Amino acid sequence: MTGIFRQKTPGNIILLILLGIFIKLPAFFHAKGFITRQGDGVFYTSLTAFLDRLFNSSAFAFAVLAFTLNLLIAFILNSFINTDRFMNRPNFLSGMAYMLITSFLPSFNTLSSNLVASVLLLMAFKLFYQSHHIKNNIFNASLLIGLASLFFFPALFFVAWAFLALLVLRPFRFSDWILLLLGLTSPYYFYAAYLFLNDRLAVPSYFYHLSFLSSDIRYSLWHAGALFFLLAPLLAGIYYMQANSAKMLVHIRKGWYLFLAYLGIAIVMALFDIEKTSENLLLALVPVAAFHGYGYLNAELKLYPKIAFWLTVAFIVANQLYGNLW
Repeated sequence: MTGIFRQKTPGNIILLILLGIFIKLPAFFHAKGFITRQGDGVFYTSLTAFLDRLFNSSAFAFAVLAFTLNLLIAFILNSFINTDRFMNRPNFLSGMAYMLITSFLPSFNTLSSNLVASVLLLMAFKLFYQSHHIKNNIFNASLLIGLASLFFFPALFFVAWAFLALLVLRPFRFSDWILLLLGLTSPYYFYAAYLFLNDRLAVPSYFYHLSFLSSDIRYSLWHAGALFFLLAPLLAGIYYMQANSAKMLVHIRKGWYLFLAYLGIAIVMALFDIEKTSENLLLALVPVAAFHGYGYLNAELKLYPKIAFWLTVAFIVANQLYGNLW
């Protein structure tokens, strides 16, 4: 299977969709609607209230929507890596890896504020990376970060990544930093103006519900297995990236280091508003999938991608059939 996804062919688009449906079947048969928490942003609570009325509280419709968002992330990530030549040849491995690792836990396949924020933050990363030749992307990317924080407030920590990206990708210009701050504050400005015009100006309640490491999750051996299948290919991908970094163009090497920074910031964001599920880890799965794909493509041991893929699929199926997480 990895041999097929190593190539960039139109048929892989359909194959990726079919793979995603196959390994996520329980998410449709045992749909759980959507996840809500006290700390969810005002945009997310409004969105889910609207969709709940639109879908007539259909859990299956929400499962299809969550699957569509995950598939969208997989395609955006894959297109980004191929278009900007992060790897030495186009492929579908990163998209494949993302669909695999989002099948470990049911919370990854349920609509949540983290899933919506993950789409916006990935688009922001893509725009920031391309800002070295399109200055307007700085404003657009920071606008997406501000918008993401209105769905999942800890996404505001991604601002630290944005400033780092500006330092790494562009020479220092004060105007760039002003553009970033303007884009970041614009969603809050227009939201505050809306509240003011409707005589509802007040600090949203979710600002007061921000919690850190207050998790009620009961971890099991299945969680440990999922962590292993996340970390092992991740470390392999980082190793091969470091081994090949001297052969990369400077801008590509900077991009991979920004993926590492993305992973670090995403882990910090995942420590907030954890509550009873593991959906916060979704924020870290985008850079994890990118490194998985790099490891699959550049592995010196040719059997490694095949072994890793089929063991991961076997774990997912065993977890869904015999585990207690689904």
